[in-house]
Amino acid sequence: MDNQRNMILAIVLSAIVLFGWTALSERFFPVANPPVTKVEDGKEKVLPQPGADPAADAPGAIRARATVLRETPRIAIETPKLAGSINLKGARIDDLVLTTYKETLKKDAPAIRLLSPLGSPAAYYAGFGWTGDGVDAPGPNTVWTASGQKLTPATPVTLSWTNQRGQRFETVIAVDADYMFTVTQKLSNAGAGAVAARPYGLVSRDGVSKDPSSWTLHTGPLGVFNDVANYDMSFDKLNEAGKAGIRFTTTGGWLGFGDKYWLTALAPEQNVPFDAAFRAGQGQR
Repeated sequence: MDNQRNMILAIVLSAIVLFGWTALSERFFPVANPPVTKVEDGKEKVLPQPGADPAADAPGAIRARATVLRETPRIAIETPKLAGSINLKGARIDDLVLTTYKETLKKDAPAIRLLSPLGSPAAYYAGFGWTGDGVDAPGPNTVWTASGQKLTPATPVTLSWTNQRGQRFETVIAVDADYMFTVTQKLSNAGAGAVAARPYGLVSRDGVSKDPSSWTLHTGPLGVFNDVANYDMSFDKLNEAGKAGIRFTTTGGWLGFGDKYWLTALAPEQNVPFDAAFRAGQGQR
């Protein structure tokens, strides 16, 4: 059996795309614990520090999926097993259909839709961005420029955006012939002064799984942390945890949302430590 059938979508983050950003901060922004200062012209100056943890933005009015897809600039996703598009507003993978799987056994049944954009029913998407203090980082409303019109296994795409201070942000997205995306985030600083920023990846899901958990099947939030699988989480526990969420510090592993047949997960670089968090947002998010 093809093992990749059990992990329908995994978004693999390269070495600089981490949830915890510990390795990134130590490697690219080698500063001491905050507050960090330096001396310039005999005066002590506080350096900018990374900002708070990222959070998915709140949904607006719910509209038909086709309407929402037309409202934002997009580039196509086309592989032997996937179809959909990348939203250039916010750098999101939020439109994804599994073309080789059907919703029912009927011959004319539609293909399984895994991801849907914010603002449509049952929104479910993966997003990538940056956070930091003292830096004008791209946000959920930032419109990125794409290097091409279509993402295929043979043609990765680079999304780029440059702020007015000379910092250039890039998100390089590649996909294989199965279900694996590789996302690499880069920041180059041509401006004056130091900046401290950290990349993030998130998966946001409205509502809960239609498939209930049982003693033989776990659905909802799950992950592997420090080589141990964690099935002790649930949507109810996320709601109880509130804004603090449920957090993990780990080296290697992954985290995501599972259904009976499908899994959407983030898998950072496996040989570096990172911090991960599950949080409930507005409504059932």
